[in-house]
Amino acid sequence: MKFEILQEPAGSGAYQMQRDWELLESAAKGGKVGVVRFYKWDKPTISLGYHQKESMLLLDEMEADAVPWVRRPTGGAAVLHSEELTYAVACPKAERQQTASLVLEYVGRAITEGLRAIGVDAQLEPRGEPLSALPNRTMCFVRTSRWEVTANGRKIVGSAQRKYEGAILQHGSILIGSDHLRIAEYLRLKSEHDRTILREKLNARSTSVEQETGQVIPDAEIREQMERSFRAVFGELTERLTALGALKL
Repeated sequence: MKFEILQEPAGSGAYQMQRDWELLESAAKGGKVGVVRFYKWDKPTISLGYHQKESMLLLDEMEADAVPWVRRPTGGAAVLHSEELTYAVACPKAERQQTASLVLEYVGRAITEGLRAIGVDAQLEPRGEPLSALPNRTMCFVRTSRWEVTANGRKIVGSAQRKYEGAILQHGSILIGSDHLRIAEYLRLKSEHDRTILREKLNARSTSVEQETGQVIPDAEIREQMERSFRAVFGELTERLTALGALKL
């Protein structure tokens, strides 16, 4: 099996989530080619994990600021998608239980290498929580999960995964700027004191490419380095999955 890499333009949150879902469905129907795609969002948009409730959002404030929301086909916690490069990986016919963990690991490796190529001192975290829906997780970037990527001890990539009829979808946010921090303004909390604490926690635990490098790196350069690293690392992933008999070719 090979992985096709797609560089796609910005689009609405509804379109991007539907596109990822269609890739997962196609993979589940028996495609022999995996897909990696990179894309952006046409406006700041909040996505909720599959199991999160709409009632956690301050919808009036979001409407006033023209911030829409969508539901992801994956689990995980809320994200404000803005100033980021988003990736999605659809892996077909994943027949072994360890395939999901291997996809997590190799995606993390690919992103780590891509970030290092543009000057970010990125590190891969081999330990942490599985990417399941956790009731106590409100925002994605306040907690680092297994095989996610950090820089100087702070989270720079957030990911979520879903297995569906033998196929796997994993997608996530590679933070380029800091606008994701605004998500604290749109969550329903008990008090403004809680909101302040949440802002501080998010600021302390997450970072971005611009913050780590001190410069604005062109989108084309970031995409190019990510594509290069994914091609190299996913070649290794395919070999490993085939050797384990995890791919039904």
